[in-house]
Amino acid sequence: MRAWLQTGFGGPEVRRLSEVAAPSPAADEVIVRVLAFALNRLDVLQRHEPVVPGMAVPHVAGMDFVGEIVAAGADALRPLVGSVALIDPVVSCGHCEYCLAETPTYCAIFQTIGSTRDGGMAEFVAVPARNCSVVEVAADDRDTLARLAAVPVAGATAWRGLLSAGKLQAGETVVIPGAGSGLGAAGIQIALAQGAEVFTLVSGEAKRLLAETSGAQHVIDRSTGDWVEKVRELTGGKGVDLVWDHVGGRFVGQALRATRTGGRVVLSGTTDGLDTVLHLPDLYQPGRSIIGHGSYSRADMASAVAAFAGGSFEVVIDSVWPFEQLPEAEAKLESNDFYGKIVVLGPSFSLVPETTP
Repeated sequence: MRAWLQTGFGGPEVRRLSEVAAPSPAADEVIVRVLAFALNRLDVLQRHEPVVPGMAVPHVAGMDFVGEIVAAGADALRPLVGSVALIDPVVSCGHCEYCLAETPTYCAIFQTIGSTRDGGMAEFVAVPARNCSVVEVAADDRDTLARLAAVPVAGATAWRGLLSAGKLQAGETVVIPGAGSGLGAAGIQIALAQGAEVFTLVSGEAKRLLAETSGAQHVIDRSTGDWVEKVRELTGGKGVDLVWDHVGGRFVGQALRATRTGGRVVLSGTTDGLDTVLHLPDLYQPGRSIIGHGSYSRADMASAVAAFAGGSFEVVIDSVWPFEQLPEAEAKLESNDFYGKIVVLGPSFSLVPETTP
């Protein structure tokens, strides 16, 4: 089969379209024919270096994908064959205390499809049957497949950060940074569906104009001034109920100052840095809270998928690319010149992209 095989660490040259052996399913696994996959920042980061413990080359990346189940192992459910499924990339033992509590990323044998085991940048992938969520979509419906591929990691992470950990309620105010990122775009839609008043942050006029179409009530351009002061101005000096911080680094301290007395910050990521400096009175004197995002659960994933399928929220797609143009799609991701998720179609589709990149 064809796959984008990573054989080293570095630039785009370390990932090449290659002929590799097709996978065989273990007893509890199924074989998925990949129909579409969405790019994540991790795909590029681990191309440069093994940022996730246990990741090694040769390797096939791709965490977010949807595909058709074409074969099943001896213990997997045979009726799954022929179905289209969305794949949860988190693989675990299935029976320890963490797995039984539906928090598989804490499992001692936790692995990630697309990071510590081969992922969706290929014609076929072997995945545990329990990781498959069957969806009602035709295997040739490019538009729906592209949007489905963009749901798993961004959707489940946003659901966890805003609702499960953040306890965002209808009528509350929330700041969501990075409106143009996959996480930010998903978060905006989930928060709006919850009935929250959304403040979102962008950098630059082009992304401000795009973000204004997202439905967010307030779009703030961080490049034009102090976003914290702007949030406080727009809330009558009070600050917001919640800041969902999937940025990290120095943003954490800014997020605290943007919340009201008794407000809360949910920390979900560290794309801007692993360390921060806090002015502690900003935390304890107003009774604010910093909440660790924790592992998204299978319930978070299922809720995000169900909400998307039910039309409660929509994913934002920047562009859709053919399988053979993965390097160009990755270059777009690395350029930061995108808004929403970048999706690549599986190799069974035509070389002509559905959406002009």
